[in-house]
Amino acid sequence: MANNELYMLWLSSLVAQLGSRKLNELLAYAGDARAVFNLSAAELRETRILTPHGVSVLLRNRRMQAIEDMLERMEKLHIKYISREHDDFPLLLAAICDPPVGIFIVGELPGDDLHKVSIIGSRRCSEYGLMAARALAKPLAQRGIVVVSGMARGVDSMAHKGAMEGGGQTIAVLGCGVDICYPNEARPLRDKIIQNGCVVSEYPPGTGPQKGHFPARNRIISGLSHAVIVAEAGRKSGTLITVDTAQDQGREVLAVPGNISSKLSEGTNRLIRDGAFPVIDYTDVLFALGLTEEAEPDEAPPPSIRLAPDEKQVYDTVDKNAVHFDTLAARCGLDANQVHLICMTLEMKGLLKKLPGNRYIRN
Repeated sequence: MANNELYMLWLSSLVAQLGSRKLNELLAYAGDARAVFNLSAAELRETRILTPHGVSVLLRNRRMQAIEDMLERMEKLHIKYISREHDDFPLLLAAICDPPVGIFIVGELPGDDLHKVSIIGSRRCSEYGLMAARALAKPLAQRGIVVVSGMARGVDSMAHKGAMEGGGQTIAVLGCGVDICYPNEARPLRDKIIQNGCVVSEYPPGTGPQKGHFPARNRIISGLSHAVIVAEAGRKSGTLITVDTAQDQGREVLAVPGNISSKLSEGTNRLIRDGAFPVIDYTDVLFALGLTEEAEPDEAPPPSIRLAPDEKQVYDTVDKNAVHFDTLAARCGLDANQVHLICMTLEMKGLLKKLPGNRYIRN
């Protein structure tokens, strides 16, 4: 590790005690991390940046041997550190008003050449919120867009899962050290995320989750992203803190409309009323990012599956939107019993799927 990276790592080791904003003020005052390390007690007091307690914390932790020991632990745990002065530090994150001094990473951080969107929402969410997160994350990931979220229960976890189902990359930003899994039951998800992206934190290894860490964590979620999508949020959801941060950072804010009678969608509906970009499918996200997608031809059955003329007629009538059996029979102009038999045949061939309510959809 380069010499200045070592001193930046030392500063990052203090973020839980002193806060990112104070560390950035010290860096601006002294010029670089090594100069901060060499400030005397009197000079630190004269800056008036830290409280007397903060000065005491900094002086008490000014031991490079402790940083060498941290590096050794990080190597064993496959944890990497990138300061914001490093060439590999994300450009979007470096541009926010209060960037982290550095970030700790397990896995591979997707590059700046890739578009990134965060998908966030309440921990206590409805099935609709979970569906919305997955329905957006999966096709976006299939199109090479990195999905960023916070690995929390509910919408966050489903966003990560949807991204990986789409074969894409995802980034989980934590409010604790990257060596700590929070919540505890998310360990299998965390391991998969590491294989398909990374977990990231500004907090050093060994830092436990604290309530005050999560608002600071949220600025990194939005800071890594070109746009922020709120899948579901109540009126007083903590998710809206991230929205405020995203707006301060100049990020595009998008929201999924919800049932106007649902308190779980009250926050997202109000966001749309107040100017957030409404999202009903992934193409709206592409539009907000200034991306276009070439039109795809209608899907045809695999060439290895041969269809009789009436089977092809029914298959062509069903699309990716569920259709009721009665509507399907009417559109085909065939006898209902005949259509029923054809649907059963297409199901056995793996081309159609029957849904509750006597509805059919392409499989």
